[in-house]
Amino acid sequence: MQILTVAIRVIQQVIKDKRTLLFLLLAPVFVLGLLYVIMGSSSDEPNIGIIDLERSLQESLEAEAHIIEFPSEEEALQAMKTQDIDAYFYMEANTPYIEIEGGDITKKSPVMQAIQSSLQTFQKERAEEMKEDFEVMQDELAIVLKNMQQQTGQSIPIDFPEVDLLMEEPEINYLYLDENADLFDQVAPALMGFFIFLFVFLIAGISFLRERTSGTLERTLATPLKRSSIVFGYFLGFFLFVTIQTVIIQIMIVDILHVDRLGSYWLLLFMNIIVATVALSLGLLLSTFARTEFQLLQFIPVAVIPQFFFSGIFDLSNAPGWVMFISKIMPLSYATDALQNVMIRGYDFSDIAKDFIVLIGFTIVFILLNMLVLKRQRAA
Repeated sequence: MQILTVAIRVIQQVIKDKRTLLFLLLAPVFVLGLLYVIMGSSSDEPNIGIIDLERSLQESLEAEAHIIEFPSEEEALQAMKTQDIDAYFYMEANTPYIEIEGGDITKKSPVMQAIQSSLQTFQKERAEEMKEDFEVMQDELAIVLKNMQQQTGQSIPIDFPEVDLLMEEPEINYLYLDENADLFDQVAPALMGFFIFLFVFLIAGISFLRERTSGTLERTLATPLKRSSIVFGYFLGFFLFVTIQTVIIQIMIVDILHVDRLGSYWLLLFMNIIVATVALSLGLLLSTFARTEFQLLQFIPVAVIPQFFFSGIFDLSNAPGWVMFISKIMPLSYATDALQNVMIRGYDFSDIAKDFIVLIGFTIVFILLNMLVLKRQRAA
């Protein structure tokens, strides 16, 4: 009976908490539905550049991928550097040459599958054609030799050499990373950004929430301090600790786990700190809408986890418009884009300036909203 009494009290408490009920019912539906749409939006048709291919091979590749013709390898390479194509392909003598961008983990497998399938089809067709031509040549040569035997009265042996119809093994090169790079090397920038975002969000949100529940924030609001001073004061206070955590995560991934890195170590650290800054400002903002730590954790399935879906691990080539809209308002999509470009492609700051500006914009918006919420709390 006592157990039932406690259980009834807990049920009544949860029912009275409308926010908990809302997250309980809608959060799983939103997250799983979004994941289903994203995973179903991946494109199996990569963009492959071709240089002077035989018509039959080109037609075989067209059935497997979207192809773009280039007059030279230099132009194809430039298109691959700007990520207009995922790879380019050409033939020299009997050897296929495949150059893969390598920075996008979602494209490597479709590229190789498309090219290998087209090569197999082309090789089979060419072998059949060559075999037919060789059989015709054998028949014609046999007639000539038979006539010579009749005229000379001498037997002329016929020894036809075997024809090698096999194509040479493809030579595969990578613009970024290499064939030895494993899955973790490719997803490390996205994971680094996500874990920094998640841990900083939790630290900032829970710490600021305790300031409110302990009454410290209310006493601070009662002072003549400006709202901007209060917000930036908390921001700078927490910033020291989240910076330490960010440094630890980068050291773990880059220095201890020895994940491949092409770009500047310090530029990578700078962008990670910017990511932590966005997470810090968002954590401070959302904590003002929570009365308990449990309510703060309820924001994670809606505000944090969905951002992982837009971190570059999933291919969004064929995603519907509303999914692409959501990706544009997710800070982590810009963060992981910058981190991948620095870490995998070796970009410098000028190449990631757009992502930097957008992330700073998110931080400013979150801080301004926090000031607005504190104004209402002070007025109350």
